[in-house]
Amino acid sequence: MENMDEIRRHYGFTLEDEENLKELAPVLVPLADVFGEDFYNYLLEDHYSASFFKTPEAMNRRKETIQFWYRHLFTAPYNNAYLMGLRRIGQIHVRIGLKGHYVNAAMNFVRRFLNRQVESLYAAQERKTEFLESLNKVLDINLDVITSSYREAELKKVFLSYKAESILIQWSERFLHGFNLILMIALLAMSLGVVGLLGHDIYYALATNLDNGIIKALGSLLILWMMIELLHTQVDVLRGGKFHVRVFLELALVAFIRKLFVASIEQKEPITFGLSLGGILVLGIILFLEGKTEIQRRS
Repeated sequence: MENMDEIRRHYGFTLEDEENLKELAPVLVPLADVFGEDFYNYLLEDHYSASFFKTPEAMNRRKETIQFWYRHLFTAPYNNAYLMGLRRIGQIHVRIGLKGHYVNAAMNFVRRFLNRQVESLYAAQERKTEFLESLNKVLDINLDVITSSYREAELKKVFLSYKAESILIQWSERFLHGFNLILMIALLAMSLGVVGLLGHDIYYALATNLDNGIIKALGSLLILWMMIELLHTQVDVLRGGKFHVRVFLELALVAFIRKLFVASIEQKEPITFGLSLGGILVLGIILFLEGKTEIQRRS
């Protein structure tokens, strides 16, 4: 589920837009009472929406609520607390049984009301267009969040399994995170083992056969590099990063290179060398193509 920063970015709602709304506040906030009267006169014109206001007390309470929302359009900080308030509005609409169509129609009325005010109050100013753009962005954000929360609340009412599915997904994510932690611990333990293997190979090179020992040590060094890359990838995954196939292609390439080192020490047949070189060539081509694809994806 998106947070407020993501939603602001998707709609291009910048700090300049926020400042524009603050600049509109001294002129438009005093119109809250007028807006409240016009808005509820609009609701009472329709038999369906009027049916939700059975008493004058109910009408007055809802009028105060819409006036509070109206003032917050221009004065509230557009953060996650504001986002949660909008989601609660959608949930309340579902709880009282209001159809989603009327939410969109009501927001259209709000948009027309505010656009008329800005058009009349700032007709001669060059910044009128800028004000209108900022105003329409914040109304779009409000409508988006309210209707998204509205649809989610409707799903909870319609589908009996929705809650069970949500709980199952939540617990699955926790188990997956736990398995990732176990994998991280295993990778750390294996990395320590590879460090020990590298130390052993260096000792073997210095104490006995320098030529073969250096090649073995280089092979162990490549394995250690593989473990470091896997650890980096796993850390990214735990932080919410994406799975990258390229890392495993690189690891496979390193494994073939190490196999080539080992084959040179053990004096394997030419066919073994040829197969290892062929594997390195194929993996190199795959990595080259994958790199070009990644560049095209970013551009």
